[in-house]
Amino acid sequence: MGESRFVSYSGDEKEIVRQGIGAIRSVLTGNDESAKLRLLLCLDWFMDPYYGQDISDIKDELIDLLQEVIVSDDSKFVKEDALDLLSSYAYGPFPILEDNIGKMDETILPNVEYVVNMHRIEQIEPIMVEECNRLYQEQKSNFPWISDHVWILYDTKLSTSLYYESKKPDIEMYWLFENGELLKGVPYEGSCFSLVNEKGLYLRPEIHFNILLKEGKALIAYYFGCRYARCMEYDLICTDGKYSICNKKDVWVS
Repeated sequence: MGESRFVSYSGDEKEIVRQGIGAIRSVLTGNDESAKLRLLLCLDWFMDPYYGQDISDIKDELIDLLQEVIVSDDSKFVKEDALDLLSSYAYGPFPILEDNIGKMDETILPNVEYVVNMHRIEQIEPIMVEECNRLYQEQKSNFPWISDHVWILYDTKLSTSLYYESKKPDIEMYWLFENGELLKGVPYEGSCFSLVNEKGLYLRPEIHFNILLKEGKALIAYYFGCRYARCMEYDLICTDGKYSICNKKDVWVS
């Protein structure tokens, strides 16, 4: 998250972790920034499942402690490293962060908001992909010459403004819908706007979506051809922790 810097740890930091949450807390709430950074790097080794370290007996307390460090520590580097641990190895909600988000410095606020909302985005993403698929199938049934190969992009640049080809997407995630099958992990081929058939339809059409949690909105725009594109806005509703979309309305048509 931050600028380049060199940090290393040794067996001393591993021993602190093995002593338990009290020893970890003593370092992370102390005054030695270097010691904190060494311990946070060491915690990455303990929290990464790849290395097979079992810290299940302290994990819940550790996640709370990392949130407290992000809220209260004076060091930007310590905050960033603690955030990295949460974003990489934990799953929200993170109530301590959420309750104190108004106290965050602007330089770190976007990263905190990302971490706080990870569990929400993970729940909403498949809802949006399903709706993109439904819209595609609907249009495909009306216009069968639309390609069988369409990209679905989670594009954080998508807005209610008319979205021209010159604006590059900011892609959080992507999927390929091909011949009725949703594929993940296929390398994205790039902008669809360069290849057009004789009917003016894109050979690699795209459907973009964006999730606007603060506004309680979601957007979907499909691009099937030079003059065959549309953007729709949905209300994003959360009931008892479960999200849904409703009240679709057209924003623009091209």
